Formats: sequence, structure tokens, C-alpha cells
Amino acid sequence: MVIFDRRIMSFPSPAAAAAMIRKLSFYSAVQAVSVVAPGLCAATAGLAALLHVQHPHRLWPYVVAETASISTPLAIVLGMNLLALSFIVGYIFRGLAFWMVGIIEKTPDSDEFTAQLKRICGEQTIDNCFHAYPQLAHFLRNGEPDSASRYLYRAAGHRNQYRLLALDYCKDRLREKSPILAVDNNEAEINLLTSCLFPVLFVSIDIIWIGDFPLAVNILAALGCAGTWVGMLQSIIRLRTTESVSAVINLAYTVGVPPPPRPLAPMAD
Repeated sequence: MVIFDRRIMSFPSPAAAAAMIRKLSFYSAVQAVSVVAPGLCAATAGLAALLHVQHPHRLWPYVVAETASISTPLAIVLGMNLLALSFIVGYIFRGLAFWMVGIIEKTPDSDEFTAQLKRICGEQTIDNCFHAYPQLAHFLRNGEPDSASRYLYRAAGHRNQYRLLALDYCKDRLREKSPILAVDNNEAEINLLTSCLFPVLFVSIDIIWIGDFPLAVNILAALGCAGTWVGMLQSIIRLRTTESVSAVINLAYTVGVPPPPRPLAPMAD
């Protein structure tokens, strides 16, 4: 006779399951638009440059001739390999772009950031938030960690690890307590813009090098690439600041808000 333990066979609540599905969907969407798609663009530009070196002045006739006789199974295998390569390339260049953004970004110290929050929301609101979430107060009231823990937690080019911990803490609490106030849209936009930096550069290089266009077109392509980079970098830095401030502010607004009512448990027969 087999006896099942209810604790082992328990399933997550509908709210927890919905939160898990929502988080997985958001992660999958971010990876698709900020890793796979830009990686596919960068990998295609790299392959075009490589083929241009091997077959100068006859790149497109060569590609058309070589792909005309590819069978469907082989096309599927090549497509899957290209997607895998796109994921690797996109992930590497997105990390490189975040590292570059972290170098040029000027972030305020913890005291200046806390003062900015109090100017926006009011000192009492931020104090109440710190009282309700002491771990957040610990992150924001500390500066840069010591040399022993300097590289233990670093992501997205953030140089202040405590600020990054505070941001992740706020994101997790917002997704749990009030998903409507979450800053996921800012995070997705930052990832998308950052991951497009190097594909824009590679496509511009291909246009100038392979396109065989007049000099005026090449100059416009170079200027367009430079202008796009400047605009995207400014937008990324602005959005990263907005994300950090909004995450703390939105979490402060949840203090004192009663949690949503839980569904009543079914009555036993």
C-alpha cells in the first residue's frame, strides 16, 4: 500500500503559478527581442563580410547559387544552427554593450540617490518604505562593496553592486506585491536598445564595405550610424536612471496598501 504525503504532492497556488508563467513569458520575450534577433542580425552581417572576403564583387550571385539547391531538411538544420549561433553572438555583444554603457554612465552615490528619491516622493514616504523594507534600506545606504566582494554580483554593466541589488530587490517585490507597478517595460526597452548597438554598427560597416554605393551614400551611412549610437546611448542611460528611480518609488507606493484578498479555501464535505 502506497501512502502519499500531502506536503510532497502539494502544487503551487494559482497566484504563484500565474506569477511563474508571467515571469517565464517576460524572460522569453526579452531573450527573443534582445538576444536572438540582434544576434541574428549581427551574425548575418558577419557572415556577409566573411563571404565578401572570399568572393569579392560577386557575393549575392554566389549566395543565390549556393542556396538554390539546399533541400528542406538541410535548410531546417542550417536554420537551427543559425539560431543557436545568433543566441551566442547576441548574448556576447549584449554583454559587451552593457559593459560599455557602464563605463560611460555616471551614477550618483547612495546619499545623492536617496536624496533624489525624497525630493520626488517626500521624506516620510521614503522613510516608511525603508521601515517596511529594511533590506532595501541596507542596500541603498551602503556604498561600493569592499575588494573581497567586488565581483560577486555584477550585471548589466552596473558599477555599484548595492544599487543593482536594490534594483533587483525592488523588481522582485513589485512582481510579487503589485505587478501593475512593475518596471518590466523599462527593463525590456533597455535590453532591446542596448543589444541593438553592435548590430547597427555591423550593418553600417557592411553597407559601406560591401554595398558598393557612391561616396555620398557611404558618408550618410556613417553619419547615420554615429547619430543612432549617440541617440541610443542617451536613451539607454536615461532609461536606466528612470528604471532605478521608478522601481523604488513604485515600491514605496505599495507600503500601506492592503494585499489582494486570497480566495477562500473550499469547504470540506
